[in-house]
Amino acid sequence: MEGQGNPKILDYRNENGHGWSFYEKDGLLLTIVTTLEDDMEMIRNIQKLELRDDDVLIAAYPKCGTHWLWEIVNMLRAGNSKYNKKGKQIAMLGMPKFSRPDELPSPRVLNSHQYFRHLPETLAEKKIKTIFIMRNPKDVSVSYYNHVNGLKLSIGFDGTYSEFLDLFLDGKVPWGDYVDYVKDWLQVKQVHPELPMLTLFYENLKKDPVKNIRVVADFIGVSVSDELCEEIAEACSFKKMRTADKDKEHVRKRSELWKDGHQGIYRKGDVGDWKNWITVAQSEKIDDVIGRRFEGTGIVFTYE
Repeated sequence: MEGQGNPKILDYRNENGHGWSFYEKDGLLLTIVTTLEDDMEMIRNIQKLELRDDDVLIAAYPKCGTHWLWEIVNMLRAGNSKYNKKGKQIAMLGMPKFSRPDELPSPRVLNSHQYFRHLPETLAEKKIKTIFIMRNPKDVSVSYYNHVNGLKLSIGFDGTYSEFLDLFLDGKVPWGDYVDYVKDWLQVKQVHPELPMLTLFYENLKKDPVKNIRVVADFIGVSVSDELCEEIAEACSFKKMRTADKDKEHVRKRSELWKDGHQGIYRKGDVGDWKNWITVAQSEKIDDVIGRRFEGTGIVFTYE
């Protein structure tokens, strides 16, 4: 437990009762689903995970392309465009009910939504190749809302998008503040120059997948042909990945997890879909908040 007494509980539900209550630990918001002791044990297990020299780690805030990039890197390492049968959950650091990284054969492609400080302590020391991918916050907010709004249990959210956006911009959502997360990872490159790190934008990968798949291949040290890059780009198109994911070993019965009629983790994957959800006033509010908080970072997001 934190300190000498009970941990502080932050109630971030709005006046309609929509939202979440959290434990806060070292800047991390932990939804009250299990116990704080279980969550802290999860973090400790992640930090003590024994990394292998040929591991690759993908880091991303939720709904920024983690699954997409995970499939791409696995295909590049396998030298073909076949889908990994396991699903990224088994390799996800911070998914206690599903994560079993020690069971994976080398070379592993790990993934996580965690901050750098909550990841394995030897990540920089062992110079584990790390790929950080980010996405424009307007599309992130819409995709994240549809994700949590479709869930029955755990972190499900029954409010409107407008309600969710207010919480999102205040950092009062599962996994915490989007801006803090991105800025934290951008600082990692400065604080740990020994860590080999590639930064990607979701929108660039969407616009020119073949070019960016080759960039990833070069970074992880894999020799690939133009033909293979094209095959991987096609296999990892949104439509084909959605179809392929139904055959994954990890997939649970949809009725257990998602509300009736919900599309699950796959919705659209488009750049600029936020225009179908966000009003002019909301868009201006996001521009103001994001512009102020990212000032001086050099980060420029692509919104369409």
